[in-house]
Amino acid sequence: MNVNQLPILGAEISGLDLSSDLTDSESLEIKNLLTENLVLIIKDQNLPPKDLVKISSLWGGAFEHPVFKGLEDTPEVLQIENMGEQFHTNAHWHSDVTFEQKPPNITLLYAIEVPEEGGNTLFSNQYLAYEDLDEAIKSELDDLTAVHSNRSILELVGADVSGAKTVEHPIFRTHPESGRKAIFLTQAFVQNITGMDSERSSGLLEDLYKHTYKDKFIYEHKWTKGDLVIWDNRCVLHYAKHGYGNLRRSMLRVTTNGEVPR
Repeated sequence: MNVNQLPILGAEISGLDLSSDLTDSESLEIKNLLTENLVLIIKDQNLPPKDLVKISSLWGGAFEHPVFKGLEDTPEVLQIENMGEQFHTNAHWHSDVTFEQKPPNITLLYAIEVPEEGGNTLFSNQYLAYEDLDEAIKSELDDLTAVHSNRSILELVGADVSGAKTVEHPIFRTHPESGRKAIFLTQAFVQNITGMDSERSSGLLEDLYKHTYKDKFIYEHKWTKGDLVIWDNRCVLHYAKHGYGNLRRSMLRVTTNGEVPR
């Protein structure tokens, strides 16, 4: 296994075949590399859906999406198809499924078919975003929570929004393995800061969003067929770019079980 660490976040791994059983030492090394680098790019894989589910067991097993339907034989696996701008649903910064009490810890995204140009994914390091905040903002928000809701995703699929649910998570989340703090906000799902007046809440959130999307925190991944990218939702935001016209972009996605953010 060859590892090339990237400057802001991420490590590219080659010479590893995840369709074969991993040794205990390989499994431990992969888990440690993800904790250290936040994003892993594992090249040249050939993985059926069941193998993605098996790999997810390194991080507690696969999580079945509460809104989108998975594959018939492996319901934990989502096939994400984008053909043309009208089908492009992930063009916003987010961490996956934060409207759940226990949001998924890890996401695995595997490239089946990708366009030659466009369709890159951006990843933002939320450890660095937190550490770069003004101390006054850290102090003001340190013990506060934000309200996350699935309302926007229900609207996206045309479901009844009267059944939308909300959950509160800390604005600054402490990673249980690294011990580091990260900003834990998803613009698509966050409604407001708990207990704060609307004007102040909206202003602070807008400032925080702009801060978390700064170029100095971001790695941009250009996909090739057979890439498996794994990232830690507890400290990383991601954004799927378009820019490939009506060409096909097809991925398989698995998320893993999570814990209550602290």
